[in-house]
Amino acid sequence: MAEKMIFLSHIHEEKELAILLQEAIENEFSGFVTVFVSSDGSSIPIGSNFLNAIRKGLTKSIAAIYLISPKSVKRPWISFELGAVWSRSAISEDSGNGEIPAMPFCHSGIHPSALPQPMCNLNSIEANKSNQLEVAFKSIQRAVGGKGILRTNFDNLALKISDFEHQYMLADNIKKIFEILKLSAQDKDSLEKAISNLKENYFVITMSSVPENLLKELESILKSIPAGNVSIQSKYTGLMIGSSTGYQSHAIELKIKLSLLKEYLTSKRN
Repeated sequence: MAEKMIFLSHIHEEKELAILLQEAIENEFSGFVTVFVSSDGSSIPIGSNFLNAIRKGLTKSIAAIYLISPKSVKRPWISFELGAVWSRSAISEDSGNGEIPAMPFCHSGIHPSALPQPMCNLNSIEANKSNQLEVAFKSIQRAVGGKGILRTNFDNLALKISDFEHQYMLADNIKKIFEILKLSAQDKDSLEKAISNLKENYFVITMSSVPENLLKELESILKSIPAGNVSIQSKYTGLMIGSSTGYQSHAIELKIKLSLLKEYLTSKRN
């Protein structure tokens, strides 16, 4: 029996998650399903025309998965590839061959209820929920024409996806912190030099005057960062006089885990 193709749509930054799901699906439906992932190094052979390979993948697929995050939902390629499968599905239904499943897998801070039109009308899942992953795999099983009990450990798969989300969102949160504190590219270059020979586990940044509203933004971001990576301590609170009214300002000490800061700076350089 020839293998049937699942098209997995993703942005480059989420390649690791795409390959994780590719391996899980191909292991579950071994010999029956191949998952097209544009960045895996084999779905599109070296020297092939990229656009033609994508077109063939979209044309041959019997189901499609879309990795949807706060980043990817804004990218045109995701919508383009979704539209292609949606059109094929309508034609397939009209000809009596059934619907082609198109499944958004929400992750890294976006939820099905927040999806834009028309994506919100599709049966999407939260990718870090084991019961929802199982439902999605059963949809693939039906599309393949299979039946029976699934062998995948969905609790374990959900944990792996959660691990990806934590690492993926950490870099974004560090970026937000730097933006709030208005650290420029030159500041980041200085940071890179400063931490090159540092022996401590944490790098400390002190700010002498952070307004109350920005401190609250920072504290809000910290709630979504796993403990032990970043901490903020307010060292002093004073009253700053502006052009019209006074406002509270804080001297703060920001501690960032050194390995995390190095990872962030490396990603910015690349």
